[in-house]
Amino acid sequence: MTVRTRTRILRAALCVAAVLLAVSCATTKGGALNTVSSARSSAAASASGNPPQAPAQNPPGTTRGLQVLTDPSSAEVWIDGDYKGLTPYVMEDIAVGWHRVVLRKDGYYESSGWVEFKGDPVLYQVSLSQIVGFLQVTAGPGDVQVSVDGAQIGPGTQQVAVGTHVVTVRSFGYTPYSTQVTIAEKAVTAIDVTLQPAPFDVTDFSLPKKVVNPWNPGLIGSLEIGLSVTGPGTGQLKVTDSSGAVLYERTLPAFTTWDQTMTWDVRAVDGKPLPDGEYTLTVEATGPGGGAPVTRDARFSVDSSLRVVPRSLWSGTSGLLYAPVAEVVPAGDFQVSLLGSGVANLSAIQVPIELGVRFSAAPGMEMDVSAGLVGTSDLLPVFGTVAARWSVLQPRGGIGTSAAVQVKLAAQVITTQDAVVVDPTDTFANFTGLSVEVPLQLTLGAFSALLSFGATGSLWYPYLQDSSGAPIFGPVAWLYFRAGLLLDLGSVTAGISASTRTQQLPGGYAFLGSPIPFQAGAEVHVLIPGTRILASAIFAGEYRDANYYYFMGGAGLGFLY
Repeated sequence: MTVRTRTRILRAALCVAAVLLAVSCATTKGGALNTVSSARSSAAASASGNPPQAPAQNPPGTTRGLQVLTDPSSAEVWIDGDYKGLTPYVMEDIAVGWHRVVLRKDGYYESSGWVEFKGDPVLYQVSLSQIVGFLQVTAGPGDVQVSVDGAQIGPGTQQVAVGTHVVTVRSFGYTPYSTQVTIAEKAVTAIDVTLQPAPFDVTDFSLPKKVVNPWNPGLIGSLEIGLSVTGPGTGQLKVTDSSGAVLYERTLPAFTTWDQTMTWDVRAVDGKPLPDGEYTLTVEATGPGGGAPVTRDARFSVDSSLRVVPRSLWSGTSGLLYAPVAEVVPAGDFQVSLLGSGVANLSAIQVPIELGVRFSAAPGMEMDVSAGLVGTSDLLPVFGTVAARWSVLQPRGGIGTSAAVQVKLAAQVITTQDAVVVDPTDTFANFTGLSVEVPLQLTLGAFSALLSFGATGSLWYPYLQDSSGAPIFGPVAWLYFRAGLLLDLGSVTAGISASTRTQQLPGGYAFLGSPIPFQAGAEVHVLIPGTRILASAIFAGEYRDANYYYFMGGAGLGFLY
């Protein structure tokens, strides 16, 4: 796929996302959205049914609420000559009248002031002034960098906090110099340094990932290389196989700074990806004066079975919006994604936003963690999910059947001023409870068919409320059924998925026409060329019949490593 083609696909995906966001505000019919909003409102109202208790009255002549804050924190608080504690500090009972507040912290000037309490809570906030002196550094040759306790400062004379500090002076091509200095208040401490030339060397030669799959898209299928040098020079990069045959060579740019980073697409000189196997990466570098070259080696392997592709975590586990995959992310890889969508009509609004992370917790095991909120016109439901998936079957050569077992703990709640109550709706097929599912995946090249079934147990009944609107306490269990079609084209991933569930066990199945929602969604994810950033567009919703549904469109960004 050419860069021009990828750019066109990216632009198209972003345009689709914009259109979906614009259209989503009108894609609702019947009472579907209003039913969800009403259920949440009733649950919230039930949680706030008891009137708040009146606050306890303070004894006459006292009040509650002197709060003392300082920048920085952990300053001593003295009130009327008595030590009270460290900031941030709250004094609940204090007599009405004038009080002297003194703040003390090592390395800072003492601050004092008077505060009058008239019966209302008071905030006393102070930015402490640091006690400083001055450091004057004269150093050379070359472009010198000066740091104090690891923090870089500018050249010449600089203001520094009083006390003992470690000063480091370095210049590219010279041996670093470090010394301890003591800075006195309002005094100038001067040091004069002449750096000595450093012998040329290559240090910290490393490969952050020692296993790579060149068939993964873009930078995800590349090998990252890092090394440090002590001074100017030139170098060569060489890759050999187990027999010693040279498969790739490359001249490195001239060294102009200490740290060197580069990427290689793990392809031989003929442009073909390296086959699975073990390889040696060699860096040979020489300083500006010639002499014997410095050689460093690192070993890596190519494994084409380690696929790293974008996935959604919309319903709590990675896959499509409503159907999990059976694969697991390889060791050392992870994905962070943020998805948002929205739907509205004249009387209700729903804007879910989710932040998700998927990563390898152990060989053959993936952890998925997500959290988010649902913006509405009057409430703010929040949700969170933690899931673990174990791979039990993987196809050979990328074609065949995959299977996994996953366990998921989910919570969807509505927070009010007085209480926290379970969200009685199941709009994301991720109701509060503990689930055990078996995802299956049939992969045929770029296409995959997904099917998952499992049981969920909860202490609350979804969509059922008592006369006060509160969720009905369980326990209860039901089955989820999820399915999807997935298309992986390297830099572009797309798919459609759906989810439904049974009534509480024992009970009947829930398909179209049932009071239980049927969720469905479509999505596309594009890896922006030359980066690890994902751009996503989604279109999802619930459907019961032609007169009762709502759909929402949205978009998102992610990072894949």
